[in-house]
Amino acid sequence: MTRHTRPDADRRPRRATRGGDRSATFGAGRRAVVLVVSTSGYAGEAEDATGPLLAGWLGERGYRVDAPQIVPDGPAVGNALRRHVLDGPEEERPRVIVTTGGTGLAPEDTTPEETRSILDKEATGIVQALVDHGLAKLPEAAMSRGTAGACDRTFVVNLPGSVGGVKDGITILDPILHHIQAQLENVGDGVHAPRGRAAEADAALPATEPFSVLPSPEPVGGSPAAVEPVGGSPAAVEPMPEPFAWGRVTNEPLDLTAAEARVKTPQTGALAVFHGVVRDHDSGRDDVVGLAYTAHPQAQSVLDEVLAEAVADHPGVRMSVEHRIGELRVGEDALLVTVASAHRREAFTACAELVDRVKARVPIWKRQDYSDGGHDWVGVE
Repeated sequence: MTRHTRPDADRRPRRATRGGDRSATFGAGRRAVVLVVSTSGYAGEAEDATGPLLAGWLGERGYRVDAPQIVPDGPAVGNALRRHVLDGPEEERPRVIVTTGGTGLAPEDTTPEETRSILDKEATGIVQALVDHGLAKLPEAAMSRGTAGACDRTFVVNLPGSVGGVKDGITILDPILHHIQAQLENVGDGVHAPRGRAAEADAALPATEPFSVLPSPEPVGGSPAAVEPVGGSPAAVEPMPEPFAWGRVTNEPLDLTAAEARVKTPQTGALAVFHGVVRDHDSGRDDVVGLAYTAHPQAQSVLDEVLAEAVADHPGVRMSVEHRIGELRVGEDALLVTVASAHRREAFTACAELVDRVKARVPIWKRQDYSDGGHDWVGVE
């Protein structure tokens, strides 16, 4: 075989540093999130070693890393991802989210599907590089179904749930993470200049709604199929809305308009809404002036679990739950549950059941304040 090369005069000079110059702490000033997907770890039946490993690596690169969050397999993964990429001011959202676990072929391994529901773009080359690196050591690496990509300016990547798989992932990602970050932030990284006119054109577009990255409202499988009923003429099969559940514990005021936009799709025929409102009387007293809600550190994880169960019980509905914490006055919303479905009965039923589950299981307590300066604690046992 003859190998053809360019004349020396035509060769472009190589950079001394692969991927462009960068400091070791290129993530400084940015958040990163580590999401450990493990049903047994969430239940306290297994100890995780991958989360601290990833958090340590990202911390070394300058990122402000939240404590690794452990969630069970299934819809809780999607809920956690959406919370991180949709909630709070845009500048406070993480620039990197790394998940570990739930990428195999077991029935409960749905991390890739949950991740794809939030991605704007998939990075198939990164996925292939991760698999290829693992295959050099272990044939079973071919079984990984993890994905990677971008949601707005956040890079999200799935890694296996083993320490070895995570170490392999760090080996692949460490040399390119700064370049991924630079492209998503549209800044120069020492190799490529920022996008010029394309960036200006993007800036001229109207701002998108904050929930534009929610899963597609189209029915699974594409267009509704036609069947031949007993009567003879064909009738369209009614499409079932795509399963969706979103929830958070927050100290921010609750926004009904945003909640309805989160769950409503063209298939929606009914919206059921529950407002849990602070009232001026309770426990035989009519001088309540406010409540102060306090949440257990695991309150969000328990809420995710409740939502996962609710979606399983009501696959034809879309749900949103928000519970406020902090000090609230009489008349303010403390709990907002919004459910969308094709028909009113299933919306009413799912909404009522979800409210009951949240109030019974999510560990949030309230201090009830009275006009005379006294108070009582409610829900503390």
